[in-house]
This record gives sequence, C-alpha cells and structure tokens, in this order.
Amino acid sequence: MKRLSKKTLLLAGAGHAHIGLLRRLSADRSKNNASNALIDTDIHLISEQPHTLYSGMLPGWMAGHYQLDDISIDTKSLCLRAGVRFIQQSITKITAASNTVDTSGNERFDYDVLSLNTGADTDLRGLSQADDYKGNDNRDDMSNDLRNEVIAIRPLSTFTIQWQQILDDARQSDQYRLAIVGAGAAATELVMAAQVALQQINGNHQVTLICGENLLSGFVPSFRQRVIKQLHRHGITMIEARATAYRDGQLSTSNDSFPVDAVIAATGVRGAAWTASTDLETVDNGFVAVNSQQQSVSHPNVFAVGDVATRVDQYVAHSGVHAVHGGAIEAGNLLAYLQGEALTEYQPRTRTLYLLSCGDKYAIGSWGRVSLQGRWVWYLKRQIDKRFVTSCAA
Repeated sequence: MKRLSKKTLLLAGAGHAHIGLLRRLSADRSKNNASNALIDTDIHLISEQPHTLYSGMLPGWMAGHYQLDDISIDTKSLCLRAGVRFIQQSITKITAASNTVDTSGNERFDYDVLSLNTGADTDLRGLSQADDYKGNDNRDDMSNDLRNEVIAIRPLSTFTIQWQQILDDARQSDQYRLAIVGAGAAATELVMAAQVALQQINGNHQVTLICGENLLSGFVPSFRQRVIKQLHRHGITMIEARATAYRDGQLSTSNDSFPVDAVIAATGVRGAAWTASTDLETVDNGFVAVNSQQQSVSHPNVFAVGDVATRVDQYVAHSGVHAVHGGAIEAGNLLAYLQGEALTEYQPRTRTLYLLSCGDKYAIGSWGRVSLQGRWVWYLKRQIDKRFVTSCAA
C-alpha cells in the first residue's frame, strides 16, 4: 500500500504558546509517547532569534536581579529535543490561500497546518517622531543617539541592547533623565525597575512615567492604589497627560514639553509588520481574527494565539496570562486538527493571578478583587518565573 506523504505543521514565532508546545513535544519524545498524528507530521519552527527572552523576568533583569542568561530560553536547543526543525529567519508574508509563508531569507515554506505565535509590535503611533520606527536586532545598525528615537519595548532582543546603552549613557552623566510612556502593568513594572537601576548609578538620575489619565484601568482600585504608592515610594514622577512627540531630546505631551535623554514606549500593541502582507482575516490594528478555539475565522487550518491574535467572539485582553493558558488549548487543538478530532474552546478564567514587580525585590499581587503585597510576593513570583525558564532547559 502506498504511504501517504507526511503533513507539515509550521510554527511561526517562539512566544509562550509555542515554547509550551515544544516542552510538551520534548517530554512526549523522551517517553516515546508521540501521537500517530505527530509521527506522520514534519514540524518546523520559524523564529528570528535562537533564544526567547521571558518577558515576565525582564523588569528583574533591568533592575539587576538577573543575568540575561537567567531570563533566556534556548529555543533552538528546545526544538532539537522536541524533534522540530528550527529555522532562524523572520516572517515577511503569509499567503493562506496557497498555504505558504515567506521569510526574510527569500525562502518560501509550505504548510498543511500553521500556528502563529509571533507576538505583536509596540504601538508607537501616538508619538509622531516614532511613526516610521522599524525594529532592528543588528547592533551595528542602531543609532548611538537615543535622544533621536523612541525605544520600543518590543522586540525584547532589541530592547535589551538599547537598555544596556541607556545604562552606559547614565554612567557618563551627572543627571540622566528617562521617560517611560504607558499606562498598563508593563509600563509600571518597567518604570520602577528603571528607577532602581538608575538610582544605583547616581542618585540624581530620574525616571518619569507618562501615563495619561487611565493608569492600570483594567485592574481593581485597591491594586491600582497599591501600585501608585510604590511609584511614590520610589520617587517616580507621574504625568497624567498623553505623550505626543519626541524630537531632539524634547518630549512633548498634551499639556507641556520637557527635556529627556531617552524615551521608552510601553504603549500597548499593534499587529506585527507581516500582517500587512497576508490574506488572513485581521481586525483592529492588524491582529489575526480567531474564534474560541484560537482558529482563524477565514482559514481553518491556521491557528493563532498570544498578542498576534484577537478573539472575535468575546473580549480577551492581550496578556501573558492568556498567552499561556490560551496557548495550552491551542496546542491541543493543533494535535486534534491533525487527527480530525473535535477542537476545544478556550474559556478565560474569571479570576487570574497577576504578580507585578516593584523594582527592588518587592511585588504586588492581584487575584480577582483581592490584592496584596510584600517581599514574599516577589519571591513567589521569582519562584514561578524561574521554574518556567528552568523547565524549558530540562
């Protein structure tokens, strides 16, 4: 009997969901427990970087609590253990009608099933100087003058290089002024981590948070008040205005303008650049439209999860919590789809645990309407984060 050709499962991106899937495949492979669907499937992962930085530990790295290796997952090695081919390139175009993905290496890859976990880009459209910003992971191509560009928090690989440049500049300055733009949890974590790091260099250095009028709008009031108290404890200036432009070292807001040495944007997300070159149905600012099974509403053999996707059946925030939990459902649905089985819906939990670090080994926790804080919360967060990163190396 003629053997049917193998199917191809293409994993685009190395976000939380695909890292979790690789861990699952690696564990199954070590136990010779692969499903029949995977035995007859070639799996490839395309990612621009051979390592994935764990975003949950990034503020701790900024504040000096971790080395870069501590927050880095060796994606390439994890692929090897999982029996997955690793392709180090960036995605430039997805043509779902022909089941193809184009990459920066001028290559085209065919797939039978595609899973998207590429993340998204920082939304810089509110800052006019940053309208034409392009992310770049090549250190040699980066401007040495941070007074003439807004630093986007994404991609993380680029941000880590630029953060180290900020520290170098701060060591040569008598009074370094950094502004962080954003109103979400990521911005508040970054601003406290940055203040701790810069104050360790020179007590005259100062970080300012440009947060508009809706700081932490998605959290309960008790959590928000705890965070504001920690911002005050660190001596961080809060400006409740909208950042509008950054030029020649001058940051303008809807109320005023003032000089700064660098600006970091943690201003939410918009669709990744490649979403401008795809026939997949997208919504809002270029996010792949998916249903409750994390499946493309326009092409059923395409799945998407994390910041690259938006649910069309109900509102689900772009957050790491949903990337992890939704990613686990999506991974199971990929296997089910390959075997022709029924798919599972991802139902977000009504309450989720959120741990926000405050720069100096102190953290605030939120569980539904309950909030708490202390050093023990930071150590709990560290234990959870380190367990995740360590498990990817096992």
